[in-house]
Amino acid sequence: MPRNPPPRTFFLNEQHELARGEKESGGSLPKLAPIDWKAKSEKLHSSLSSARQAIQSSGDPLGHSRYFLATSPAPVIAKRSSDHRRAPTGIVEEKTDYAGDHSQIFKRLGLDLLAVDASGRALVHAPASRLEQLLTTSSVLSEEGPREQARWISIDSFAPAPASFRIDQKWLTGAPTAGLLDFVVELQPLLTRVDVEEVVRAIMATLLGDGSKERFTRAGTDFSGRHWYRGLLSLASLRRIAEQFFSVQSLHPPLRTEIALVSHVGIPAAAGRGPVLAQVNDPSLLPAVAVVDVGVPVGHVQLARYRRGTYVGPDVVSEVAADHGSRVASRVVFGDPDFSAGVEAVPGTCSFVDVNVASDATHVDDKALIPALQAIVGTYPDVRVFNLSFGEYPALKSHTAIERREKLLSLQDLDNFVFRSDVLVVVAAGNSIPGLVPTLAYPDHLDDAAWALGSWACGFNTLKCGSYVGRLSATGLVKTVGWPSPFTRIGPGLCDAPVPEYSANGGNCSEAYQYAPGLGVWALSASGQWEDHLGTSLAAPLLAREAAFTFAELQSYCEQGARPFAATVKAFLAL
Repeated sequence: MPRNPPPRTFFLNEQHELARGEKESGGSLPKLAPIDWKAKSEKLHSSLSSARQAIQSSGDPLGHSRYFLATSPAPVIAKRSSDHRRAPTGIVEEKTDYAGDHSQIFKRLGLDLLAVDASGRALVHAPASRLEQLLTTSSVLSEEGPREQARWISIDSFAPAPASFRIDQKWLTGAPTAGLLDFVVELQPLLTRVDVEEVVRAIMATLLGDGSKERFTRAGTDFSGRHWYRGLLSLASLRRIAEQFFSVQSLHPPLRTEIALVSHVGIPAAAGRGPVLAQVNDPSLLPAVAVVDVGVPVGHVQLARYRRGTYVGPDVVSEVAADHGSRVASRVVFGDPDFSAGVEAVPGTCSFVDVNVASDATHVDDKALIPALQAIVGTYPDVRVFNLSFGEYPALKSHTAIERREKLLSLQDLDNFVFRSDVLVVVAAGNSIPGLVPTLAYPDHLDDAAWALGSWACGFNTLKCGSYVGRLSATGLVKTVGWPSPFTRIGPGLCDAPVPEYSANGGNCSEAYQYAPGLGVWALSASGQWEDHLGTSLAAPLLAREAAFTFAELQSYCEQGARPFAATVKAFLAL
């Protein structure tokens, strides 16, 4: 080696890498089969250039600064292989999968991967500066080295993100053509506040220009920071937004979730009698659970004394005339009493915070959930347990593409909130539709699609609670104590996760999968009467109160100012 070696110049490219000719390490390169790189380069460059032109000429005000592109995958990637068993001809073909093995190629190209649709196309984002670099590189791919070419091998072409990425075409086909529709406009998650203001002003200009009554009625920001607007829009405006505004991520009707209760008409324990009042305990000394539901009446004769506080969502117009919140809260406060022989006075052993996020008497507003949880964490720092006794009847997989994606994003926000706030959220596993009989008789109905979990019960950081039969009845379908309730949803969750992980007594049902007197568990109505009901809504609160008790017990062993971790409570509950 020379004593004074000549100096060498190292260049960094736009990805902060050494110049392609200088980079000598970084892993082995894929052994690509011969390909006409000149033809591929021309196709990539031409499609990318056409996509840029189409976006710039659209009505999107960000059309010159941000580009949302649909990337079509190359059908297969041909590679050389010396494995004669796997590749007798010396060539093995690998299918492109942007949702799996090939998702990292966009990061290597400096693109943001946002979504992958059912056909395998990827929705990606590129700022203007990066798009210019890609245009330059794609035009000379045939002259680039194998490392750079390998980055582009899985891409067939680019196009402006089609409207199908933003709105469900199936919904559009059957949508009413007259009148205004209640809709939510979700903006792309990468937009800055200035970007958001520009896009919203442009959309409003198209809505109000014809003097119609179209308008936005509500606005908000998801836990992830994504901005959204709800309003009354015509079908024509929805089509126009979907076709021209690439900065819009999705358009969909407001998402609501049903309260997860099988029986809506229960049998009172003692018809015509006033409620038997429970012994009063000081609620400030009791562990507390935040009951996120449709609200408990302010002057509830049994539960008012155990109320730690109240939160009412900003869009809840008035007190909803519903029993569901009272039933759930009574299970938190009093547990699982048995009044089959008559009502007795029972002491409350837990308190609750009433969190009202009602959309109406039978649904909660999905968009109101995370803001409500954040408000409770900030206002009641000692309340570490939340009970969500609601769940949709349709399984997650049954939703249309846009709606399913939005539900998964909401679920992602909930999981991230749980992790960041170090709290414990109990979610009811949900129920099958009353009267729906599975294809294979109980208990061999594990694969029946109607018993698959809904979206809220598929989280990774939440605790999902199903239902089992705690007391037998001659008319009940289940004849063994401890067996799962026939109506309870049974999973699995996302990625075949084994959920629900927990269960509690939620009642039985008849052989026709219907409610019948004597098959349920006891809960309080809004008027303060103990009634017989069944459902996972009434099982989840039992798990939530146990979690609250565990937090309180572990807190007694902590030093002043310290708090037990939610993960520790989960570990104790799993014992």
